[in-house]
Amino acid sequence: MVLRKIEIEYLEEELEKCTVDRRVFPLFKEKGVLIMLKIYAIDARGANILKQEFLSAGGDVALSKDVAGFKAEKTDAILIGTRKVYNRVLEKLSLMPYFGLKEIKTALENYLKKGNLPAFELRGRIFDFSKDKFIMGILNVTPDSFSDGGKFYNIDSALKHAEEMVNEGADIIDVGGESTRPYAETVPLEEELRRVIPVIEAIRKKFPQIPISIDTYKSKVAEESLNAGADIINDISGLRFDKKMVDVAQKFNSPVVVMHIKGTPKDMQKNPEYKDLLRELLEYFEERIDTLKRNGIEKIIIDPGIGFGKTREQNLEIINRLHEFSMFNLPILIGVSRKSFIGLTLDRPVSERLYGTLASNMFALIKGASILRVHDILPHRDIIKMYKEIKNEGK
Repeated sequence: MVLRKIEIEYLEEELEKCTVDRRVFPLFKEKGVLIMLKIYAIDARGANILKQEFLSAGGDVALSKDVAGFKAEKTDAILIGTRKVYNRVLEKLSLMPYFGLKEIKTALENYLKKGNLPAFELRGRIFDFSKDKFIMGILNVTPDSFSDGGKFYNIDSALKHAEEMVNEGADIIDVGGESTRPYAETVPLEEELRRVIPVIEAIRKKFPQIPISIDTYKSKVAEESLNAGADIINDISGLRFDKKMVDVAQKFNSPVVVMHIKGTPKDMQKNPEYKDLLRELLEYFEERIDTLKRNGIEKIIIDPGIGFGKTREQNLEIINRLHEFSMFNLPILIGVSRKSFIGLTLDRPVSERLYGTLASNMFALIKGASILRVHDILPHRDIIKMYKEIKNEGK
């Protein structure tokens, strides 16, 4: 007797092999997906009702042990059920606008109706994040970046490196004029402009079709860079450090990379602490996405900020649970290239962290990353190709 574990993505194929009537495929697929969602600090009265409704629909809700004895006013809840169970519960919740159940109903409906990831058009090319993975090549026009500071500090060397990255298959060139390594000092506005604008202009002239992102948290740098030919704002602060950044993004209708950072580059690694790491990051992105959308900014990419106010263990946890950020149905950018958590894990200096970077990024791809921000283009082009070939089984 042979038993096989069937993953949901192979269910239709296996149903076909079992000669099941195709008309009932959707029914089996719906039953084959168990959805587990966690909600924080909900009214205990509403939680009890929620549990009863899930049980009656064939699912369940895990609650604090203190809820049943009416010892808790609030509780976290883990909802467990198939899509069919959730739909049945939602019908009941439409009649219960109390104890926070109305808000829970809205949140569940928004989650269940999510479709494909968005697609952006940049320089005549469609970046369809549901169908492909992309590489953002790092071009630091700085004297002090942790990995390649000073290497591309003039226009000629920067342009040559950009050409190498384009030829090796970079999809986006990310230009930065201020190091954001731990404990880095800020760079004056005029100096940052002096560093990045000529480089952006030179890249745009030589490579009219390559999308360029500007790595900055200063609105004036972003605005001048977009005027010079850049296409994307990559802001480590999530458009928070400079309030005018929202206006710039809105004016140019440009995609924005919204990163999470705890503190600032100068102090972010001074004993970063979280009560609940993933919860705090998810709450941060929920607030940022809501704020930006209310300001008319729709082209959003999220970045959990590996190394920006996180310990080695926290960075590893984020990568391992990167799939949780798919809740927002937005492209996820991950930037692990040569970072210190790899050095600490493997006991390797910056110059010997390529293999650790590749392993981390392959794991990130499996967990749902859409864009890899890297120094080394060609090996990452190879791992993306291998990822796609394995996932598609060579078809």
